[in-house]
Amino acid sequence: MRSVSHHPDNTFVPASGATPPIPTSGMAGGMTGRRGVPLAVPLPFLLTGVCAAALFGLLLPWVAPEAVQAPDFPHVLALVHLATLGWLTMTIMGASFQLVPVMTVAPLRATRLLPWHYPVYTGGVILLLSGFWWMRPWLLAAGGIVIILAVLHYVVVLGITLVHATTRPLTLRYLGASLVYLCLVVGLGFTAALNMQFGFLGAGADQLLLIHLTLGVLGWLSSLLMGVSYTLVRLFALAHGHSDRLGRIIFVLWQGSIVGLALGFLFSWLALILLGGGVLIATAWLFAYDFWRMFRARYRKLLDVTQYHSMAAVVSFCLVVPAAIASVVFGWLQPAVLAALGLAALVGWLGQSIIGYLYKIVPFLVWHARYGPLVGREKVPLMRDLVHERWAWLSWWLINGGLPGAVLSMLFSWSVSLSITSGLLGAGLVLAAANVLGVVRHVRPRSLPVNR
Repeated sequence: MRSVSHHPDNTFVPASGATPPIPTSGMAGGMTGRRGVPLAVPLPFLLTGVCAAALFGLLLPWVAPEAVQAPDFPHVLALVHLATLGWLTMTIMGASFQLVPVMTVAPLRATRLLPWHYPVYTGGVILLLSGFWWMRPWLLAAGGIVIILAVLHYVVVLGITLVHATTRPLTLRYLGASLVYLCLVVGLGFTAALNMQFGFLGAGADQLLLIHLTLGVLGWLSSLLMGVSYTLVRLFALAHGHSDRLGRIIFVLWQGSIVGLALGFLFSWLALILLGGGVLIATAWLFAYDFWRMFRARYRKLLDVTQYHSMAAVVSFCLVVPAAIASVVFGWLQPAVLAALGLAALVGWLGQSIIGYLYKIVPFLVWHARYGPLVGREKVPLMRDLVHERWAWLSWWLINGGLPGAVLSMLFSWSVSLSITSGLLGAGLVLAAANVLGVVRHVRPRSLPVNR
């Protein structure tokens, strides 16, 4: 096994010492220093997020046939929001509470109500999902209001923290923009929920839906994930020599194209939709090129399952963005097409990126909380030993084998094939979730390799 050494300043250094240290102080949940965040803050979000991913995987084979018929069926809407709010946003909230103080070199601000954030947000998500599943307007309204309050609190905490940042890496630009989109998305979502009951938007409901999807998937989730990649890919692959120059250009182009698309949908202006969509596609491919440059600059030559998840996700990203723009421009908005695009975006691009990162983040937090104080005094496992490697690779193959089959089955309405492939995809998500949850339940064996 590859041995590691631990710097006194909490940096993680390969034993050879050939690469610069990776600063990680403050990421460990058990630390109580100036920037440290207690493990009890991020961990419930991360674990609830992977549980939501597992539930999504379990429900997918049953709900996918409904999605092919109509994307606005109650169970389909519940499944979509389970992914966006229960899985993706839940995980992002937990991870950002832990990572932002590290990147800003400053503590979290306005944290007086932080202990209440997880139960309030989780309660709101449960209410909203219940409202969609059983189509109860009062549950939708109650859940929407609670989620809006929790999101506003999240934005205030991170916004004030960003304002007081000591350093401003590239990732923080993407994070700041994504917070603006998040506020808009929850507001539009609440408006759409009210419209389902009262129908006050009339023909404008379709425009609202397109803008809601654009700002949610491209603005909030994709902007943040792209920005986080500039920190986590470099950290996990030891890509120290990569420049931010192209990333800054991508940031400007990406935000401009999202605003252009949203305005084009708002005013039904085809020229603006074409311009915004064209720039969006070019920027997505430019990000993929910059992502490849990060891997070229890496010092850690041996890739693990986290990097393979990231690479598969970026491939999905490069395919789903032009496919989505083409479907809007050419009017390919049949339910089967929308279902296929949604699955490819939520799982192929966003979901498995987050799964890959959790294979690193959760072991790091748990290892430092449980074994960090024992280093040098007792035998402790390496962080990578906390993840079941065979399970991780099996889930990778199930996800990336089942996803293309499920997408094609949706497009061509192959019912039997859809049941099989969505079942494989769901099994991959459940297995990945079990692997991450197993890290927290990790029991230290009697005989372990020693960190040297």
